[in-house]
Amino acid sequence: MEKVLSLLDFQSKFPDEESCFQYLVRMRWPHGFKCPKCGHTEYYFIAGRKLFQCQKCRFQASVTAGTVFHNLKQPLTILFWAVYLTATSKKGISAMELQRKLGIKAYNTAWLLMHKLREAMVSSGAFPLKTLVEADETYVGGAKQGKAGRGAQGKNLVAAAVEVDPETEAMGRAYLQKIQTHSMKELSSFINSRVAKGTKVKTDGLPSYNFLEIEYDHVTTKAKDVENEGELLPKIHIVIANFKTWMRGTFNRYPDKHIQRYIDEYIFRFNRRWNLDYIFDKLLSRCIQRNTITFAELTK
Repeated sequence: MEKVLSLLDFQSKFPDEESCFQYLVRMRWPHGFKCPKCGHTEYYFIAGRKLFQCQKCRFQASVTAGTVFHNLKQPLTILFWAVYLTATSKKGISAMELQRKLGIKAYNTAWLLMHKLREAMVSSGAFPLKTLVEADETYVGGAKQGKAGRGAQGKNLVAAAVEVDPETEAMGRAYLQKIQTHSMKELSSFINSRVAKGTKVKTDGLPSYNFLEIEYDHVTTKAKDVENEGELLPKIHIVIANFKTWMRGTFNRYPDKHIQRYIDEYIFRFNRRWNLDYIFDKLLSRCIQRNTITFAELTK
């Protein structure tokens, strides 16, 4: 991976379409071209169409085929700028702002591009939380009729967990996931997929967390046990508060069915806040590894 953080770094590395194309080729085939169909390594390059044709099976492959960028009509320079702005903007960027900054004609085009990038931000789950974890749930969404707290209606329920260093109290990785209910089934599914077995997990007194007694070191902290409510799971409340602030500050509105995509974007940047120099490369690599999603799939 190469360092790309400042605007000057980015402009010097990717000044034109050819530099973007060559970088994408090296990233997709670091050991040389390999036919996606038969695996053969010898090819003809069709310069006019930027296609690689396998000498054995004659299959033609583009550098963006089978990636998040598949079938997009924008130049690679625009796609690279979109990846850079999305990855390196601390507070994120809305589709409307992306449209304005990159001169994209149609809002729907910018909106689709943003969601394609979020598709690449989905966590692999390869780094489960360990040592000490705080877990809680929250409601996300605008003010709607209904009670507050766990009785809120018409909002999105989100489960959350964050790793905490027991000595320094510094936060490590965090994960958020939309869930339907506070049931033990859904909360256990979230915790089991994101937290290593045997980890010390702190929660409030919700009975649905009782499953933690079996395979985890479960610590329950109730509001009545602390003098200040801010002392009750303080780190996960910071993660949740920052997520809500980011959502309110960046987006005017968002469809409920896409809330997990916004969560994935937030967590992608949060979990890479120590390595911002390489976050552009990381997102670009993810874009190559994941298949695309279409406008029809997003709007169905």
